Amino acid sequence: MAHVLAVDDDPDILELVALKLRSAGHTVTTAGSGERARDVLAAHPDIELAVVDHMLPGMTGVDLVRALRAEGSALRVLMLTARSQERDLVGGFSAGVDDYLTKPFSPRELAVRVRALLDRR
Repeated sequence: MAHVLAVDDDPDILELVALKLRSAGHTVTTAGSGERARDVLAAHPDIELAVVDHMLPGMTGVDLVRALRAEGSALRVLMLTARSQERDLVGGFSAGVDDYLTKPFSPRELAVRVRALLDRR
């Protein structure tokens, strides 16, 4: 399985995402902000995929993805968000997001989408 980074400022969501992905066999590292996510990614180059909340304090999830892509990162990113309007999706995909999952979400769907993104290796 894969090493996955989960990024969300809501501890309950972060715990749910981590629990579901661990039960699917993944190693999960968590971060509560975009800035912390960058630190984690620098310390763990083996991370293959990130599940990132759109609305993070400070650096948004889209800002994080945009910065990663500007640095040449090919990290797969699943954006987890309550924002589902077309402009939000277009903005995310334009920044380099690979897939979207809207809140509230099915933990089972989360695991399936993560698996599908990882299968694109």
